Formats: sequence, C-alpha cells, structure tokens
Amino acid sequence: MNIDNKLKDLPLTKSNPKTLEALFGKTNIIPMWVADMEFEIAKPIQEALIKRITNSSFGYEYKPSSYFIAQKKWYFNNYKINLNNNHIIYSPSITTTIAILIENFTLESDGVIIQPPVFMEFRDVIKKTKRIITKNSLTLIDNQYQIDFQDLEKKAKIEKNKVLIICNPHNPVGRVWSKEELKRIVKICKKNDLLLISDEIHKDIILFDNQFTSALHFMNNYDKIVVCTSEAKTFNLCGITDSMAIIPNEKIRNSILDTFKKYNLGRTNALTRVALECAYNNGQSWLKEVINTIEKNIESIEKELETSKVKLIKPEGTYQIWLDFRKVYKDTKEMFHHLTENTGIGLNAGHWFGREGALFIRMNIATTNKKVIEAIKKIKKVVPNNNLT
Repeated sequence: MNIDNKLKDLPLTKSNPKTLEALFGKTNIIPMWVADMEFEIAKPIQEALIKRITNSSFGYEYKPSSYFIAQKKWYFNNYKINLNNNHIIYSPSITTTIAILIENFTLESDGVIIQPPVFMEFRDVIKKTKRIITKNSLTLIDNQYQIDFQDLEKKAKIEKNKVLIICNPHNPVGRVWSKEELKRIVKICKKNDLLLISDEIHKDIILFDNQFTSALHFMNNYDKIVVCTSEAKTFNLCGITDSMAIIPNEKIRNSILDTFKKYNLGRTNALTRVALECAYNNGQSWLKEVINTIEKNIESIEKELETSKVKLIKPEGTYQIWLDFRKVYKDTKEMFHHLTENTGIGLNAGHWFGREGALFIRMNIATTNKKVIEAIKKIKKVVPNNNLT
C-alpha cells in the first residue's frame, strides 16, 4: 500500500498539538492511536473527487439512482444482504444516531447495556443522554474475548434496561462475532424486548478468513434491530463521509426520521456522495490490498512478540491491535505513562475503553510494515522484565 506522504501537512486530530498535550503530556509523539489510515485513498476515488471538483457548482444535491445501485451491489456481493433503500437514514455520525435512538426509545432512568472494553463513545453518549450504563463485560478466555451470555441474560431481564449496543467487529478487541453468537444475542433481545443497536463500521476489514455476519440477517426473527454503519473506516474517508442507519422497522425508522427532520439532518454532501459511489463500484481491489497489508503487519507483530511477555490478542477484524501488558505492569496509569515517555508513541490506553481494558493498549496498524515493526521493537525495548526466556 502507498502511504500518503502529505499527512503531516493536514490538520488531523491524531496529530493536533493541543490534543497530544492533553492526552500524552507532550506533542513530540508518533501518533498510532486514532482509527484512521495512513494509506493513500484508492486512485479511482481520488480521480472521481478531482473530476467532481472541476465542476464548480456545489448546489444542493440528492443521491441519484446510480448511488443506490452501487450501494445495493456492494451489500449483496459482500454480505448477501438485499439492501432496501427505503430502510436507510443517512446521518452525520453513528453516535448521532445512537443518541437519538436512546432519547426516542428510553427514559432518563433507563439502562443501556454495553460490552466493555468497548469504543469509549458508547459510554459517553449514554452519559450525555443521562441514561444508566449497564455493563455486560466481555471475558478473556484462552486469548480470545467471549460474551458472558449468562450475565447478558441477567441484565436483559432487568425491566429498566431497554437497549443493547453491540460492536461488530468489536472495537478495540477485534472479535468478529460468529453467526451463532449473534443468534443468541438476538434471542435474548427478543425475549426481553430490548432494542438492539449494532455498530458495524468495521465490517469490511475482516481478517484471516473470518466471516462477518450482519445483525440484519436476523431481521426475520426480530425487527427491533438498528444497524449503524459507514464506509468511512473502510476507505479512509473519515474526514468527508457520513454514516447511515439501516432500520427495517417502520415505527423505529419514522421516529428517527421525525427527529432528523426536526434538526435538518441527513442532507447529501456532494463529495461524500461521489467518494462513496466510486468506492462501492471500484474499491474492492484497493480494500483487498489493505487487508493483505494489515494481515502481514499482524504476522510481523506475532513474530516480534514470540519471546515477549507482552501478548497480542489476535484480531479477527479491524486494523487495530489489542496488546496485553498484564504480565509486565501492575498499574495501568503508570504503564501508559512509562510507554508514552520511553517510546515516544501515542497509543490508546486500554482503560479509556473501560476499566476492563486496564493494562491493555490499542495500536493502529493501518500503516507501513516498517513503522509497525519499529513501534513494537520500541515497546519491547522499554518494557521491564519482558523476555520469556
């Protein structure tokens, strides 16, 4: 994959001096924390955007039929989903949709179930909407995270708990939930009348022959399911693209539509539309190359850590890795400070994803193999009492 050598010229969140100072206590940091790529976007997308910009008119747009045809083809070819355009609501972000779903279908005293360690914005949006966070914490068994279904059933039975938010593939631990696991989740939600929100933004980055199953496959069994997703992560378009909610349930969809109309959300952005239509039509080979690169990076990390007490939780999806430092550190904040100061690399502290992530680190590896290996070697060098032998 080609690296975008002009990244340093862009005002990116991951290298914002104020953000780096606030999170890491210094600005001289190699940023490997925010979940975006350092790869150039696919050439066809670049060319399509340039072509669109040469037409200087940027009046109000709608999405033409060619956009929906390309999107439907992508979803059928990749996930065997017959996407219904009428079920889709376009949203500024996934957390925007989740916040509105929570506000429309719960009361302030109600609970929302999440599965930490998990994307920190789930926790934040629950707090901002003044709902109660209910944890169905994942369990780490034989170096693989599992859902505690006994605990989930217990939490689902509590009348005040109205919503379950899942992340598939899971950020940060990299699990791609199996069809059987999802079937059990849906069964529990149906039995207890929970609204199931499935964040599937990483669905296209599936590694090592694992298989992704969307929650949409279970709509015939239970229709209180909302899938929130985007191709922003897939094609490195986070700066210009939006998200969508796929909502087959008409009552839920109309409720969200009414709120979107109230706040005038969901307008078509010309560059987003062009980029995504081109990605759906011409992005498959680029994506395949990205996945190959990520898999090679993971294999290199495995090799580097063979004799290390630092353990890789091998991801089944996403372009982030989850590293286990429990054998070499005792205090999560001391660990984070020590690694930051001595490696000069900006990483996500595991406890940012919930206390269940204490003594873990998330690293973005959507970059060159050389950079990834150098980062792992720096970590190995500074970690105390690291060698297994």
